[in-house]
Amino acid sequence: MSKQLPPPPLSVAFDVPDGHGVIEVTGDEQGSLLLLAGDPMFLEAGDGRGSMGQLASRAGLDGPGLREVKDLTDWLSAPGLVPDPRTGRVEPPDPACLRPLLSLLAPGRYVMKAEVAPDHLRVVHPRPLQVHGWYADEDLALVTTDAWPPRDHRAVRGYRDRIRAGGALPALVALFPTPHSCVGYLLDGHHKLAAYEQTQTRPLIIRLAPQGPRPLRPDDLDRARAAFSDSTPRHQDDTLDRVLSSMRAGAA
Repeated sequence: MSKQLPPPPLSVAFDVPDGHGVIEVTGDEQGSLLLLAGDPMFLEAGDGRGSMGQLASRAGLDGPGLREVKDLTDWLSAPGLVPDPRTGRVEPPDPACLRPLLSLLAPGRYVMKAEVAPDHLRVVHPRPLQVHGWYADEDLALVTTDAWPPRDHRAVRGYRDRIRAGGALPALVALFPTPHSCVGYLLDGHHKLAAYEQTQTRPLIIRLAPQGPRPLRPDDLDRARAAFSDSTPRHQDDTLDRVLSSMRAGAA
């Protein structure tokens, strides 16, 4: 008898009509590009406020904006999302709960799901602006976009204790190029992810994705080539050429 697959995760669609466009993902399952503040690069750590604080500062948010970010961070530490113990399915939260993060996305229509990560989860910690092999045979791959390992060890310990105590699980937030992509970019939750790894527990992930793929733009790929070529080791030049050529073939 063939193995019965669990039903797909529940999802909710919503519009971001006036996003700042600080965060944008273009491409599809074959190849994607994460743009932060229009730059084809990963987020670098530095001001000590964590992933959400970094993203908010790129949007020029301060004062009330940063207070909203703190509220979101507190909510993500225990969002009250209860996974089905048999399937791992989770009822997605109200998009309003993620408003400070959603306001940083490019305008458009998005889909949100929440799920417990599958057993075959791969976490990739790339160096900024360097080319890495892709991720076959994994059910899900997350690409970190902030400093790894996280620098705030106290925060990691706090999440680790919360996970071990049981109850409400903290949530990661990742952006995918399409709702069905198996590779996504971790926007928030690097400290939580480290805590999940230390406890050998599958993380709870809130998945965000454009409802329809955003075509790769030729000018973005030109800037990606310039940025990545400056920092890619010489022995990876052929890999960079293949990746960008493949992505350019599907560009708008």
